[in-house]
Amino acid sequence: MSSPPPSTVSTPVLSEVLDRLGLNDYFGSLKENGFDTWDRVVDITEDDLTALNFKLGHRRALQREIATFRGVPCSESLELDTGVSDQTSLSVSALESLNGQTASVSIREKRRYRRHPRPDPNAPKKPKTAYVNFADQLRTEPDISSLSFVDIAKEVGRRWQVLPAEQKRVWESHAARAMQEFEAQMDEYKKTDSCRRYQAYLNDFKTQQAQAASAKRPTTSRTGSFNRKEFVPGSPNSSSDSPISAPSSNATEAESCHNALTLAFSELVSLRGEIFSMGVQGFDQHHLPSEQLMQRAMYAFVRGTGSLVYMWTYTEVDDILDRVYRPKQPIDAMTLAECFTVAAMGAHYDIDCFPDRLRRILYASGTLHFHEKTARLDYLRTMRLLLSMSFYALLEKHMSARYLIAAGLQIARWKCPPQMRNEVMKQNANWRRIFRSLIFMDCWLSYTLGYISEVTAEDIAVACTSHLVDSMTVDEMIHIQTSKIGLVAAEIAKTLASPESVTRENIGMLAGKLEKWRLEVPLIMQMPTLTSNNPPDMTLYQRRAILMVHIMYLGAVMFLFRQLLVAAAETQLTDGAAWSLNLTVEEARNHRHECAVAAQQVVRILRLVSLDGTMTKRCWIMIYWSFSASIVLLYSATNKLLGGTLEGVEDDLGYAKGCIDILEPCRSFEPVAQRYLDTLWPLYEQLREMQRRMQGRAKTSIFSLLQPTDPNLLSPPIPVSKEEMGPMSEKLSILLLDPFGRKQDIKGDGSMRRVLNADGSCLVFWWR
Repeated sequence: MSSPPPSTVSTPVLSEVLDRLGLNDYFGSLKENGFDTWDRVVDITEDDLTALNFKLGHRRALQREIATFRGVPCSESLELDTGVSDQTSLSVSALESLNGQTASVSIREKRRYRRHPRPDPNAPKKPKTAYVNFADQLRTEPDISSLSFVDIAKEVGRRWQVLPAEQKRVWESHAARAMQEFEAQMDEYKKTDSCRRYQAYLNDFKTQQAQAASAKRPTTSRTGSFNRKEFVPGSPNSSSDSPISAPSSNATEAESCHNALTLAFSELVSLRGEIFSMGVQGFDQHHLPSEQLMQRAMYAFVRGTGSLVYMWTYTEVDDILDRVYRPKQPIDAMTLAECFTVAAMGAHYDIDCFPDRLRRILYASGTLHFHEKTARLDYLRTMRLLLSMSFYALLEKHMSARYLIAAGLQIARWKCPPQMRNEVMKQNANWRRIFRSLIFMDCWLSYTLGYISEVTAEDIAVACTSHLVDSMTVDEMIHIQTSKIGLVAAEIAKTLASPESVTRENIGMLAGKLEKWRLEVPLIMQMPTLTSNNPPDMTLYQRRAILMVHIMYLGAVMFLFRQLLVAAAETQLTDGAAWSLNLTVEEARNHRHECAVAAQQVVRILRLVSLDGTMTKRCWIMIYWSFSASIVLLYSATNKLLGGTLEGVEDDLGYAKGCIDILEPCRSFEPVAQRYLDTLWPLYEQLREMQRRMQGRAKTSIFSLLQPTDPNLLSPPIPVSKEEMGPMSEKLSILLLDPFGRKQDIKGDGSMRRVLNADGSCLVFWWR
């Protein structure tokens, strides 16, 4: 019997159907996850029911009810389609219900029992959802716990439904934080032998099941019970900037995109809540700052970042201001979000004009107008806004930066799949430019914060190529080279994540990629061209961006060889017993020298940037690499002092002092710069004192002030002991390998985000 047309069937009320089936306790969970009407429940899949923790008998009862509604007689058995991936996220029909997916029903002869693999007992436990946590707390109340199970489920669902949006966001934010910790633990667990053994078991299990199914299943045609139409990822309101949507061959991309956006918006709510908790009032279309102030802030952001990565241009900024301050039609929420967010970021660069309070209000106002509904209207604008907000979060040292970038990448992959990527990129270069900027940001955050990058090989093909339709401007060349060196640096951090991976083969392979990048840099971007007597015609900000690209290259060189500095120090402290690398002593010495020279070159370029007047006191690249270079130089000096030689120590300490001098003006504007300086000064002064002791001091005499120091007038040098240098070397090792203090034990500071890894270490430090 064929299913009747939907228009001829009266749609029942979901709560009444569940009440009749005795499934009321699932109502809240269904509603929370997008199945809030019967029309959407009829599209539910077996994976959805598994993810919603439906018991086997309950899910079969619901599936029978759906089949009956579709016109399948009770005499016919239904067999669910089991040939789907082992996903646990909710289906697209729930997540993108506005597109109105439908399902078709096919009759099954008999439902077969499907074996499932045993769960991994050693894997981290997945955290509860916001709704489940809310329900658990509610059940502790006496007036709720005294009710029957069914009545408790009804009351929990009712209260969740009427819970104010801001309070619901608090629960969702806490659940998102727990999910972050779970993901961090899973990242670590995937590196263990237990996970590898379980994956081997899982592969064997799937192979056996596939063989058994092919042997038993007849060759007659069998179609899925609840086959959904392919999801068409298009928005009727999307602008001409968005690519032409095509049917997606992989609905999980849409689901991954939705999940990433949910986590990103939870983080935005968290940061916004911190701002509005101070009792401030946000801006809207009826309450706007002065246009002159907003223009100044937005222009400051374009100047500060426009040459390094692509986000906004002056023309686009002027267009936003016109739509907000001289509207010809009602101002849409996305435009307000763009206006306030870009201005908030610009306030970071123009700190003399914008107090911190105004900057925070602008950002919080932007997030108020940017939510799930506005995100679906135009995915290109959504990607750019996610990218922009991640910059603000980065400057604020807030972990939402990571999840905003992940959401932007998921949108790019979903809306621009590989089969249509080249065509879309040719039609609209902005998609490729924003995608490339998202890739760079993900690489930067991954190798500075120490998490695994989200970038794929297909993403890299987009980031590092240029199409003929683009006029290869200086900015375009800078954007491409920025992405390329970011990808190499991320690969270095990933490949050399542990000491045992520091092999001759890995170092040679990665050094080759760095050398290839250096040789392929366009002539106009090379340092000799930039510092010649006849430099190319470019703006100060383009020149600064090129210098920053070279700083990132030298930083990647330091990343490549930093493990060798640590290994050398440990070997010296243990009289050679700790050396475990498959490198000769001479090779290690040469690489350590390259690392120190790269750090010295970073200092020289930082001085050039600081002299041209374009350096801002909150520049995250300047601050991070100043600190990293100084640690490398202090460690290099430590190794030399441990070896009993003073040769080169003066140069190392002098350049380290140059890094400190660059950080000093940032102290009062950037809390991380102050933390870095508080860390560096004691280390520098202690090493300087050790150098003087080994050199020998001039004896106190009036004649020593009037004539050159005679070696005979020097006190005898005092050698440095290993016991004295041990703590210093250990401290520098931690800072060198863990610049954000992921494994440091920080107590008593509730403002810092503490996402734990499986080994008990902290995922990030100094980040909220």
